[in-house]
Amino acid sequence: MLRVVQWATGPVGRHAVRAVHEHPDLELVGALVYSEAKAGRDVGEIAGLSPIGVLATRDADEIVALDADCVLYMAQGEMNPAGALDDICRLLASGKNVVSTAVTAFIYPPSGDPAVVDRLEAACAAGQTSFHATGIEPGWAAEVLPLTMSALFERIDTLLVQELLDYSSYDNAGMLFDIMGFGKAPDAQVPLAIPELAGSVFQASLMMVADGLGATIDGFTYDRQVAVAPAPFEIKAGRIEAGSVSAQRFSATAVIDGRPALTIEHITRVGDGQAPDWPTGRGWKVTVEGSPSMVLEAKIAINGEDENDQGCLGTAMHAVHAVAPLCAAAPGIRTFLDLPILTGRHALSRPRASRG
Repeated sequence: MLRVVQWATGPVGRHAVRAVHEHPDLELVGALVYSEAKAGRDVGEIAGLSPIGVLATRDADEIVALDADCVLYMAQGEMNPAGALDDICRLLASGKNVVSTAVTAFIYPPSGDPAVVDRLEAACAAGQTSFHATGIEPGWAAEVLPLTMSALFERIDTLLVQELLDYSSYDNAGMLFDIMGFGKAPDAQVPLAIPELAGSVFQASLMMVADGLGATIDGFTYDRQVAVAPAPFEIKAGRIEAGSVSAQRFSATAVIDGRPALTIEHITRVGDGQAPDWPTGRGWKVTVEGSPSMVLEAKIAINGEDENDQGCLGTAMHAVHAVAPLCAAAPGIRTFLDLPILTGRHALSRPRASRG
């Protein structure tokens, strides 16, 4: 039985709490929260379960002092990557393996600042622990799917990964409005409109796939297009005014051998019917031009569920299913190129606990 700590109980973390509690090989032994309203509460109740006997704390020292095998680190790290790195390194050095969904660049640390790699490796060495970062996109659709598919190809000319989702039910105003620029003027200088910053979000994914396929990237390009709302409307996170951004498609491309070879594109709306001339869908699509040519589609929420909640569930499960392989791995940074194929162990079993 592996002892697991849940760090943060937001839209992804709550799913992880339930998954760990219901997993026959894992035991939830601690939980860190950021909200005063959650502190001191049973984390099972926070996650929609009956009480499970684990109280949430805001004190990171309590978490570091716990006897645990792994921490599921699910803070909003994109808001403060340096702070997330500090937390993760402290946990690793304390003897706890860490699976993180917090910072996209950490999915493939060699794509970023070498100093980050050095800090992570030093912390892993100090604690004799391993680190793995994951997600659903980036973290699965743009990395695991293409790498898995690649064994079928004699030649890949171009590879395009697309995410097509409606974020109108996603209750995170800071991410939607302040970072992505929904509800803002089309020319607002939000982080997603800055090519160097926004494009860097996808560089980890592109570099991992290129390295996995033995290719060298010459450079990167970034593109962003926006569409505006013809009339005002409400979404879960707030209000979209007429003339403000209601849909956008943004992409990053890796140039290999002088051609745009690998592209990740997000086509994101905050309301049905916005940007009706753009591609529509609910999930992820991988298109390969080469020999053979192929399209692979992964649709989510096929029975009418909330696609954003289902995406958060998928993100949580990709992390939870990584706990056992990571704990068994040698110390150090362990990406998808290092770990064995992650499988949904016990996913066919009935859950152990009923949800509230």
